[in-house]
Amino acid sequence: MAPHFHNVQALRGGACLMVVLGHLRAWDTAFVDGTPGLGVMHYVGFTGVDLFFVLSGFVITATNRRHFGRPAAVPGYLFRRAWRIYPTYWAAMALAAGTVSVLFGSGPFGREAARLWPEWAGLAPLDGLNPIIAQAWTLTYELMFYAAFGVLLILPARAAAAGLAAWAVVAAAALFAPVPTNPWAVLPVSPFVFEFLGGCLVAWLAGRGVRGRSGLMLAAGLAWAAVGALLVAAGDAPYMLAMFNARLRVLVFGPAAVLVVYAAVATEGRWRVPRWLLRTGDASYSLYLTHTTVYVAALAVGMKVPHTPVAHLTGLAGTLAAALAAGFAFYALVEKPLLNLGRRRRTPSAPVAEPGIASTRRAA
Repeated sequence: MAPHFHNVQALRGGACLMVVLGHLRAWDTAFVDGTPGLGVMHYVGFTGVDLFFVLSGFVITATNRRHFGRPAAVPGYLFRRAWRIYPTYWAAMALAAGTVSVLFGSGPFGREAARLWPEWAGLAPLDGLNPIIAQAWTLTYELMFYAAFGVLLILPARAAAAGLAAWAVVAAAALFAPVPTNPWAVLPVSPFVFEFLGGCLVAWLAGRGVRGRSGLMLAAGLAWAAVGALLVAAGDAPYMLAMFNARLRVLVFGPAAVLVVYAAVATEGRWRVPRWLLRTGDASYSLYLTHTTVYVAALAVGMKVPHTPVAHLTGLAGTLAAALAAGFAFYALVEKPLLNLGRRRRTPSAPVAEPGIASTRRAA
């Protein structure tokens, strides 16, 4: 397997842009009925998260396969995963809370919010969404998967593969049971587990040289996603089911995400990946965390200006440009220095394994 997953990194950048554009539509429809062409993101933008989950499974497995059966590697692995997620997330939380407080009052720092901050900061499972960074729910799933994978690293490779297969069986059995009411109990049996495990399977097959017909896989994945988008576009009820019903969502979009990731891995080195998309992949975690904060600020501005067609399109373009600029700036000024600090804490023998939503270009 190639040590540099440029196609995967580009796909990560594309997945991030899908989420960014999907959320941009919320700003758009706050003022007008909807800008032509952007409406499609209402039905496919959120599926960038499904791609992220599959990519996480692939990257973690591909970059840590050689460490199965090495319990001594687990502490370093867990440190890297925690360091990768938390410091940058905390900085983004502070930025988001400060922005909301300045624009709309002290809600994020009020007495009611104070008791929830430990759960928000710790990325604990919640009954609802984190109101400061709503998309942080996905990081809770990432951390759950990282922790489970860390336990499996203790086992030899074959036993770890059996453990992953057993996890899939348990998650499949849970599909026929009521959804647990405790949010902690939801995580390990969530249908999203299948997307992580799909990424693990891609890494295992690719590591054994099983590449398949990449063009056919890509076509099948895109076709599956297109059919799913058409189904959820049939009306608001199907859309709401796909958006908030994890079982239906994974059924509709999970296989498509696995096929697309597999095609990207199978064609590594064959295509010239656009440099700007690679850079977007590098900054994808920062973009993912900060773009909604920019949209909140743009919402406050949008309430004070007219929304004639030209003015609204200008505001829409400016909002997107500001979100991208803020994300890249946050990556350069906050995320990247934190990553470098974390790397200096590693021992020379520690493996370099990039995170679920971060760069894979330097993965070993």
